[in-house]
Amino acid sequence: MNIERNLGNMERVIRLSLGSLFLAWAFSQPYMNGIEWFVVAIASMLMLNGIFSRCYVWYVLDLNTCNSTDSNCQQSLGSN
Repeated sequence: MNIERNLGNMERVIRLSLGSLFLAWAFSQPYMNGIEWFVVAIASMLMLNGIFSRCYVWYVLDLNTCNSTDSNCQQSLGSN
């Protein structure tokens, strides 16, 4: 299922930063138990959202933080 980009640039930067911080914290722990693996999963999702500028939760909630004047926000994966 292809969705349009729905994350603005500032939100992308925030998600990438938080994902990086969460990954660094989880991998700095001496033992990887359930909490750390959960944090790694969340961090990975945040980073993927930031990279691809798409969030399925925002899509379901019909939220869009893209700037309407940004041409990159109007493109979807399948359109040419």
